[in-house]
Amino acid sequence: MASKPPTPSKRQLAETAVRLAQMGDWEAAQRAFLVAIDSDRRNAALYFNLSLVEEQRDEIAAATAALTLALSLKPSYEHAARRLSRLLARFQLDDVRGLSPNGLKAALLTRDIAHQPIVDAALSHLFEVLPVLKAAAAKIESAAESERETAASLLVPQFADDLGHELLSLALRAGIVKLPSVERVLTGLRAAMLLNCSPERFEDRRMGELALSLVMQGWNNDHAWAQGLDETAALAKLPVDKAALLDGDREASRRFMLHALYRQVDQICDGPISLAEARRLKPRSLREVIEPRVVGDYRRSRLALSLPSLKPLSNATSIKVAGQYELSPYPRWQSLHISQPGSLKQAMARFFSAGRLSFMDKPFDVLIAGTGTGQQALQAASAYGPQASLVALDLSRSSLGYAAAKAEDHAIRNVAFIQGDILDVAALDHLFDVIECVGVLHHMTDPWAGWRALVGQLKPGGLMYIGLYSAVSRSGLKALRNEPEYPASGCSDAAARRYRRQLLDRANSAPGGGLKRSRDFYALHAFRDLALHESEQHTTLGQIEAFLDENELQFHGFTIEPQVQSDFEAAHPGAGFPGRLADWSEFELANPMTFDAMYRFWVGPRIEHEMLT
Repeated sequence: MASKPPTPSKRQLAETAVRLAQMGDWEAAQRAFLVAIDSDRRNAALYFNLSLVEEQRDEIAAATAALTLALSLKPSYEHAARRLSRLLARFQLDDVRGLSPNGLKAALLTRDIAHQPIVDAALSHLFEVLPVLKAAAAKIESAAESERETAASLLVPQFADDLGHELLSLALRAGIVKLPSVERVLTGLRAAMLLNCSPERFEDRRMGELALSLVMQGWNNDHAWAQGLDETAALAKLPVDKAALLDGDREASRRFMLHALYRQVDQICDGPISLAEARRLKPRSLREVIEPRVVGDYRRSRLALSLPSLKPLSNATSIKVAGQYELSPYPRWQSLHISQPGSLKQAMARFFSAGRLSFMDKPFDVLIAGTGTGQQALQAASAYGPQASLVALDLSRSSLGYAAAKAEDHAIRNVAFIQGDILDVAALDHLFDVIECVGVLHHMTDPWAGWRALVGQLKPGGLMYIGLYSAVSRSGLKALRNEPEYPASGCSDAAARRYRRQLLDRANSAPGGGLKRSRDFYALHAFRDLALHESEQHTTLGQIEAFLDENELQFHGFTIEPQVQSDFEAAHPGAGFPGRLADWSEFELANPMTFDAMYRFWVGPRIEHEMLT
């Protein structure tokens, strides 16, 4: 009688799966990893490797679920959190039920990755798998109940576990709610806390934590959510006695927290809260939320005042735009994806030959023109690596203070922040190997004059990364400015909130309703940048091509999803990469949302006989 073959060990099963993956037999590798996992369910690395195989098979929902399972087993698994964030940023999941809540929590607690994609997935997951939240969103979306009615019913004690879910609290604190249905539920919940909640209800630890999470969400979204007249009236009837607050009076603390759901801390007690005062707040849970905010505001203001200036602003439009960003720095980001040094050079190899990128093998200089609050500059600083020295220029000192504080937080030291106008960039008296200017030129009176000023600061053979608004994809926004309801740029925050809420309630097909698809719709400072800017110019690919010809620059390609590039090449056989701008113009007219409002592309001085790799 023949003996049975020996049962493979856990290690042998894993090695078989890895070998099949290395051979590129993705289907067999997937089956093998599932067998290996069945024998070793606590092995986080197996789930991680399974996710890589499932990504190759375009099974993105399964790949992300596997990554969250890996993180649930090993919360410190940074590679899994980093990959999860990247996947969720690229793909919209049709099914979020398979995600592990514990894995999502671990990802939100991981430093140096972008948290917003994970916040989006976490909220989608919770509003799908928690019956109370799913039912509330459905009632509001179908108009079966108003936001207020639905939210008031959520506050009864038997729903405390769902509302106090740790993942919900983490998601609200880590990013911005960018799902209309979730915003509607939470807007109603905020109102219900103010109008329907007894003081005793806040003694429930879970309710207090949820309220403080909504306070932090308000900071993240710049208090973008609409506020009813009854809420305004109720807040007016709840003045905060600062002396009582600092003495630890419970009712004063409750009132302070309710006001903080709707406005910034320095607007509650007729003046800012000092650091010493913040340290006296009670209960401890309130102090632990407010004190870091006060510390951060003070530090950003101090850094803003310490930064050098290029020249006093003199252009009228620049002065107006600087005023907008002084009051409303954009974007107020919460997390940063720190890339491996040199990873940007690898990405740029798609657009430029190895010879054109050889300058990056030794120290080189980068200008981020119009850095705002520094997210682009700090991401670039990490991705270019320590060989790069960056100068980050912006009109707004307040925005630069935000950027400088974030640079300190992330220990990024190869960026110098300077306040100044692109029109005065020659005053830097320095030439750069790379100049990045994304989302900035179209806010100038003459974008082409600003671009020419930057070209003048480019080293021979230097490279430029440019972002300009598309006249095609922003044509609907231009039409909105003629609506009677449209508030002027520079309008009050209350007017901006009311108008934003009108657009939130419009169908996606109605004028302005499509703005809900923009990531900038969901925070007030970002909404101003998106729809209520002081100065905005739209450009066409024909105009860009004319500028490139005039300045002897060569187009090297758009940064877009690979599928879009493939669709373009299918529509224009033989066009290849990067394609002609005239062909791209034709393609955009047939597909108006190709560039999602903004062209982002690389250019460089024309060099004869260059071959792209």
